[in-house]
Amino acid sequence: MSEQQRAERTERRVVVAGAGMAGVQTAVALREQGFTGPVTLIGAEPHQPYDRPPLSKAVLLGKAEESAFDIDFEALGIALRLGCEVTGVRAGAHELDTSDGPVPYDVLVLATGAEPVALPGSDGVPGVHLLRTLDDAARLRPVLEAGHPVVVVGAGWIGAEFATAARAAGCEVTVVEAADRPLAGALPAEVAAPMAAWYAESGARLLTG
Repeated sequence: MSEQQRAERTERRVVVAGAGMAGVQTAVALREQGFTGPVTLIGAEPHQPYDRPPLSKAVLLGKAEESAFDIDFEALGIALRLGCEVTGVRAGAHELDTSDGPVPYDVLVLATGAEPVALPGSDGVPGVHLLRTLDDAARLRPVLEAGHPVVVVGAGWIGAEFATAARAAGCEVTVVEAADRPLAGALPAEVAAPMAAWYAESGARLLTG
């Protein structure tokens, strides 16, 4: 690689859309691999980038207030644009459309993750919650602290972790799963089979099918 090619490569602007685990690790890895060009990490939430798994455990139960990554983004030269929602991509112009205006890029990494599926008709209904973000966990914490009965829709990993936290908080828990067993989309039947017994042993009611 010539000096000119090396300079062009390091000067390219990299924009990472999504400040979750994948986006953060991508930005950090660029620096670890010696990339010296501009790196911008865009996140829709206003919080410092954080790890999501603790949301359904320690954060939900009030044992931790947050789960921010222990990364000094400023020292790494990674620019954070938080509370900034990406609304579209104009590939021909090499620009992202965001709630803060257009963001130019030379290289774009999409690490936006997935959104939870809301039940039809549940939007805005009191007592119906999603669990994906730090704010979601903060809204759910008082529900567990009050010991209200809880119905969990979905017996995947997050459903199981939330059911565990709710039982630990003393809540009556019912888990509803459309498939014929827990973790149907994640594990083979023979591996997932013990999970049905785990729900019973934990005191949670499991309804499948």
